Amino acid sequence: MAVSSLFRLPREILIVSIILGIFAFMYSWPLLPFKQKKRLREFGWLKIIVLAGVWTIVTSVLPILYAHKQISDYPFEILIRFLFIFTLCIVFDIRDMHADQADNITTLPNIVGMKNSYHLINITLVLFAALSFVQYLRYPITERLIGALLTAVITKIVVDYLKKHPSVKAYLGLADGVMMVYALLVLLTPIS
Repeated sequence: MAVSSLFRLPREILIVSIILGIFAFMYSWPLLPFKQKKRLREFGWLKIIVLAGVWTIVTSVLPILYAHKQISDYPFEILIRFLFIFTLCIVFDIRDMHADQADNITTLPNIVGMKNSYHLINITLVLFAALSFVQYLRYPITERLIGALLTAVITKIVVDYLKKHPSVKAYLGLADGVMMVYALLVLLTPIS
């Protein structure tokens, strides 16, 4: 399906997709020309920014371009999406704190500590909700606002649960599940 869609995508989306694909490969494959660290995931600060940035572009910028809309018309949508993905990246970095520390990878939670990482998650969720309200003022779609606020509440519940009950299944099912909940809530609402 991916190969067949290559011939149907507009050129600008195809070019952006190729660039994002290169970043995705650089995340796991040793493609960087450094002696010690060759994968993006080995650079703690860069890792979280690249992950959140790529996911944001894939889930907001590309659909905006595909719908032939101007990116400048949706700056809050892009920031909202970045904050949401950034929040989940922090959650997964908390999960990986000990392994990252053992591999000498300096991630955000390893720098600021677990307690401050949870504070940062709370701050990003509040900003996510606030920007969702600002987006609502620009494009008053009640369903989108409700979906965003519901996503923020569900994410907070999931983060609190994972804090008390960390397990691989819980992280994969719940943290990744929150992304699916948000996607479904966005898909079920109209866009202007």
